[in-house]
Amino acid sequence: MSKERNDLTLKVFALIIAVILWSYVMSEVNPDRSETIRNIPVAFNNIEALDRQGLVLMEPKEASVTVRVNGRKFDMANFDSKSIKAYVDLSGYGEGQIKVPVNVVVEDFNNIRVERVEPSEILFKFDKLISKQKAVTVQTEGSLDPNYILGDITTKPASVLISGPRSWVNEVAEVIVKVDLDGRKVSSDVTLPVQLIDDNKEKVSGVRYEPSVIDVDIPVYRKVNVPIELQTENQLPENYEITNISINPSRIDLKGDNSIAYLTSISTKPIDINVFIENPTMEVELDLPNNISLVNPNEKITVSVIVEETLSKSFELSLEDIAIRNLGEGLKIAEEDLSKTITVTAKGSVEQMEDLTEDDLGIYIDLSFFGEGQHNVYAGSHQPTGIVIENIDPQPLEINLIRD
Repeated sequence: MSKERNDLTLKVFALIIAVILWSYVMSEVNPDRSETIRNIPVAFNNIEALDRQGLVLMEPKEASVTVRVNGRKFDMANFDSKSIKAYVDLSGYGEGQIKVPVNVVVEDFNNIRVERVEPSEILFKFDKLISKQKAVTVQTEGSLDPNYILGDITTKPASVLISGPRSWVNEVAEVIVKVDLDGRKVSSDVTLPVQLIDDNKEKVSGVRYEPSVIDVDIPVYRKVNVPIELQTENQLPENYEITNISINPSRIDLKGDNSIAYLTSISTKPIDINVFIENPTMEVELDLPNNISLVNPNEKITVSVIVEETLSKSFELSLEDIAIRNLGEGLKIAEEDLSKTITVTAKGSVEQMEDLTEDDLGIYIDLSFFGEGQHNVYAGSHQPTGIVIENIDPQPLEINLIRD
């Protein structure tokens, strides 16, 4: 029994010595050691989950971390940094900026532990994938010849479908096509590339758009400036007449194909002249051919026509009442001719005619270059403004010039 107890004591003592020796070896011969490893690439796991959610990873496109590991000297001696695997799980996140924790594992080295990871989280930005229609804007460069004018440029299609991350799509301020006008004298259809630009007029990249080219219709017209002529129909009553016509504007800019260059004037649509008796001023339309239109479609043309009621009045004058001009020296009109009379018929507005006298007619006979003898002479008139001498009877008048 004593021998068995001694054997057990020796065994326990040997075990204690072994533990002490093992601890010595582990602490002195194979101690713990830490190592910092930089630029460990981070794998982006479950990135396909973003597609299912209609999301796209905006940034970062790649990431790396610094990892501090710890292990026994013997293990660390055989350790390969390629055994460190860092990753983030991108499933389950929504749109916006989100911090995602970094996971790090050490493969093939069970006794090596991860002490620290820097950074332990990575800030990711996720954007929603969106699509929207954007109208096409036409930008012109250069200029047309002064005799030509540009019509309304149209595009087909009129808009472009833009697709991509929300933040990039929202950067697109305009969808443009550029049209060069230099040298153009006829209308044309061209196919031009689309450009996406931001508020700073810089091109936006990374966004998909359909279509990438569009058809552009560029209408170019010949331009002329011509007078406007009033076109009337029907007749005024006998006792009415037009005393004044004014058209505002009197000339107008028209556009059409190159044949318009030969146009010298443009008429209004026919207007019943009798309308102006009660309504002297009105807007009118032009009688435009099919291939001609106004440069300014909103331009208004106003016609003012003064129609007045007229009155005819006759005056009987003898030669004694008529001014005799340039009678030759030493000559006179025979006494029997001085009693001859003429009838003068004048016409004018009622207002003017009421106050008109024979003196206002200014009737005269000019005897320049007439000598002694029998002559046929014509009476003239200095008719007042607005008064028309309709008739002088007889005309010519036979008179005899004799020596005084």
